[in-house]
Amino acid sequence: MADEFETKPEEEQNKREQAKRDLADLQKLMAQVQGDSSAKSDRDTQPKPAKQEAVSVDELIDRAASEAEQDAEPQDAEQAEQAPETPSQIDGTQSDDTETKKPREEQSKPEESESTEPEASETPEEKQQAEQEQREQVLNQQKRRRQAAQAAAGTPIELDLRKKTAEKTQKQQPHKTHKTHKDARLARKRRRQLIRMGTVLVVFLVALVLIVSIVRGIAGSGKKDSGDAGKQTTSAVSKNENKKDNDTPASQQESKQYLAIKDDTTLPDYAKKYPGMYATAATTQKKLSDKKVCYLTFDDGPSDTCTPQILDILKKYHVKATFFVVTSEIDGNEKLIQRIIDEGHTLCIHANEHEYKKIYASPEAYLEDFAAAYDKIYALTGYKVQGFRFPGGSNGQLNHYGNYDAIIKEMTRRGFEYYDWNAYDHDAEGGSYSASQLAQYAVHEVSISSRNDVILLMHDTYGKENTVKALPSIIEGIQKEGIECLPITKTTRPVHFSVNENTPAEYTEETSSEDSAKNSDSSSESGKSSSSKSETKN
Repeated sequence: MADEFETKPEEEQNKREQAKRDLADLQKLMAQVQGDSSAKSDRDTQPKPAKQEAVSVDELIDRAASEAEQDAEPQDAEQAEQAPETPSQIDGTQSDDTETKKPREEQSKPEESESTEPEASETPEEKQQAEQEQREQVLNQQKRRRQAAQAAAGTPIELDLRKKTAEKTQKQQPHKTHKTHKDARLARKRRRQLIRMGTVLVVFLVALVLIVSIVRGIAGSGKKDSGDAGKQTTSAVSKNENKKDNDTPASQQESKQYLAIKDDTTLPDYAKKYPGMYATAATTQKKLSDKKVCYLTFDDGPSDTCTPQILDILKKYHVKATFFVVTSEIDGNEKLIQRIIDEGHTLCIHANEHEYKKIYASPEAYLEDFAAAYDKIYALTGYKVQGFRFPGGSNGQLNHYGNYDAIIKEMTRRGFEYYDWNAYDHDAEGGSYSASQLAQYAVHEVSISSRNDVILLMHDTYGKENTVKALPSIIEGIQKEGIECLPITKTTRPVHFSVNENTPAEYTEETSSEDSAKNSDSSSESGKSSSSKSETKN
């Protein structure tokens, strides 16, 4: 029993010393780790070394323990050499070593007694609680050591427990992971299908819009070419399909109509002249309008004092009109002629020279004057005119010189249509009327006309500034009556002052017409007071 008590303190003492050595080794290891961390800051400016393999805390502790055991082996050998070798020493003979050990045993005995005293008083529950607290302290120390080692060394520490838990969970639920991957694949597949369908739909819609636009453009251009008698932006009377293709005067270009009568000996010689001066307006079928419409017409222009302002007013009110021009007045006003065409108005011939005696002297004289105007407009614009108006009207000065029948017959044979008027603003009576009076005359005569097709006569030559002033009121007054203002076209039913064998039967005027009689009288009076270019013109 004495031997057991003697050896037990030695074992306890050896354990303490071993624990101290282990603690010293661990501190040495922590110092080394901290030294490595300080060296790491010096290496920040240098290229980074290859990534270290992950080391767990348990491996670090195992390494420290192995190193501690290696250090302890020489010390154990030295103690073994100093151990008692004789029986006398073992039996209890005192030596220097035994004497030194006794105080240690005496020191350990009080500690053992002190430690055993509370054990006798501890209950099993308290002992279990103390063990639990001791285990928690050990775990906390290990946790702190891991955190300190990780923070000091910067070495990643594997947490095998988390990884193993994840692997275990994955093994327990393999079907769930497979299902999730399958759902993801299906979602991606549906997304690709939707993208393809959307792309196809967009391409289809764009193609549909383009096709519709092309079809509308073709239909619109065809409709525009076919013509709307009241709403065309370019008039068939002012220009036809034959654009200027050479420098030969239009009146000298051989036409199909001329080739058809070239060898006809029954026609007079002047009928063989001007082989290119033919039109189709007189042969176009014409019908009365279903509702009353008004054709604004201006004679004797262009002039730089009135024509530009009239065009501005018409543009402001979105109204198209018809201009019967005197081509001798074109010089210096060429831009106005082109503007009339460009803005969608109708361009017709009034005369080249507004001299009754000269142009009505014979059919040849009239054709010569008309050909000069025809060629001048063609040379300037590239279009062949279809309509015209006799200076003074068809039953005025034309009838006075006795060549009425011959001239009308020849011009009708060539396909040209002439247009008289059945309403008048009285602006050719010496300028005695104010702008308001001119507007009243014009609106009144248009509204009381017995025909649905009303052709209103006005002038845009020099000295007709009151007509310019009256024009806005004229347009507003006519529109207020519910009457639309239109340009003359090939389908417009013309107004002729009198009836004779040369007037087409399908649109003959009644000789008792109040409009025709009134305008015939007005035209005659105007003709009596006008015998030269300086006289009042119609």
